[in-house]
Amino acid sequence: MKTEQNTTSSISLPVLYSSLSGKRERLAVEATWHDYDELIYFQEGEFQLYLNLKEKLIKEESLYFIPRGCFHRLYATSDKAVQHSLCFRLEDFSFAEGDFLEQDFFGPLRNGSRFFPEDISLNDMGFIEAVQSFSRLVQYFHKHGTNDKSIEASKKYGLRGLAQHMYVRAEMLHLFATLESMGLIRDKSPLEEERKSELLKNCILFMEEHYRERLYIHDLSSRCQLNEQYFTRFFGNHVGIPPLEYLNRYRVKMATELMVHTEEKIIDIAKNTGFHNQGNFIKTFKAIMGETPNQYRKRMQE
Repeated sequence: MKTEQNTTSSISLPVLYSSLSGKRERLAVEATWHDYDELIYFQEGEFQLYLNLKEKLIKEESLYFIPRGCFHRLYATSDKAVQHSLCFRLEDFSFAEGDFLEQDFFGPLRNGSRFFPEDISLNDMGFIEAVQSFSRLVQYFHKHGTNDKSIEASKKYGLRGLAQHMYVRAEMLHLFATLESMGLIRDKSPLEEERKSELLKNCILFMEEHYRERLYIHDLSSRCQLNEQYFTRFFGNHVGIPPLEYLNRYRVKMATELMVHTEEKIIDIAKNTGFHNQGNFIKTFKAIMGETPNQYRKRMQE
């Protein structure tokens, strides 16, 4: 299962992620956002995508843009599902000041006065040409890119040499030109979902920055300017798990890093990750990881 948790990234772009989900393992990208743009090609199968708090059920071939900072989740829901994600930064397409492309295309895309379409399907003019262009990118990454195979269901492809970057950028320019010529690049209008998404991201960042402290629902709901009952339902609907469960999962994640990289005692690790009761720490850790803290540390040291 592919998971994605960090809110920003220092990875070298562009990169391509290709996933083939089957009965044994399915793609799952948990609630996240990142500081780069992403274009996803849903080639085959069925997916469930949550994009800026809106659910999308994807059952046919399509392209989706995930803009930087966009809160999203993604799950493969069929026994066979194929998708490819191209991650890139618009800053890599900066042209000289006064250049026609910079003034009318890339500059407005970067400053938010124009934006990519949320999705492109078979009903859209230019869909076939866009898919053909994206498929050429996929083929090039698969043939010439470096492969970092982290799990069976997903592979990460990067680029090395200057010529590889030149080829990929040229093909991406061709893809952008297709979108522009078909009128798919549009003027942006603010959405209520984006405002709510920002509130949710701020709440998650608050939890990840203050996980060592005692935190209660009212501490979190106040960050989103919502009452506790509505906040709990709002968070669960859009993140997939209740807020306190998310907090405990993050605490356990931090605890596992301390177990692997330090020699701190279990009781001290519990205190340093927001668990002020060792018994509760052990119970929560086992529920999430499937083993006790001591068992986990012993296994990781073998």
